[in-house]
This record gives sequence, C-alpha cells and structure tokens, in this order.
Amino acid sequence: MKTFTVTIAGTERFDGEAPYTWVVEATDVTSAMNKALANHALLQEQRLCDLEIDPLHTFEGLPPENCGYHWNDLRPAALRADGADGRD
Repeated sequence: MKTFTVTIAGTERFDGEAPYTWVVEATDVTSAMNKALANHALLQEQRLCDLEIDPLHTFEGLPPENCGYHWNDLRPAALRADGADGRD
C-alpha cells in the first residue's frame, strides 16, 4: 500500500472554511480519492455529490513537513498509535 494525500472541499467551502486534507493508504490514487471521499462524507455528514477533490493538493506521499495546514491521518498505523478510530 502507498500513502496518499487527498484534499476535499465540501459544503463548508461556501462558508469560507478551508478544505479538509486526508492522508490514506491505498494501492493507487483513484482508490485513495474514493477512500478519502467516503470518510469525508461520513465524518462530516455530507453527500458525495456535494464534495470536490482539489487536484492541486492531491498526490502520492505525505503533506510537506511545513505545509501550513492541518491534515487528518487515516492510515491504520496512525489510528492505532493515537488510540483513535478515525472520528474526531
């Protein structure tokens, strides 16, 4: 599995909020985007049709160390280390 960073803007974008960035493990970028979309929809209680992937901020690997934005780590090892189940 590879690590991907996927940035998704939901309905919060209409209120001036920044998009959410998710770090997931997947075999390819399409699977990573689908996993991040599903998690965003469930955790933010939004419909899939209201979500947009930001292609400029979606890529293989982790966000840069000094990226200047918060990201949510949904990789299984990170969730176990935090004792979290992925829900904030």
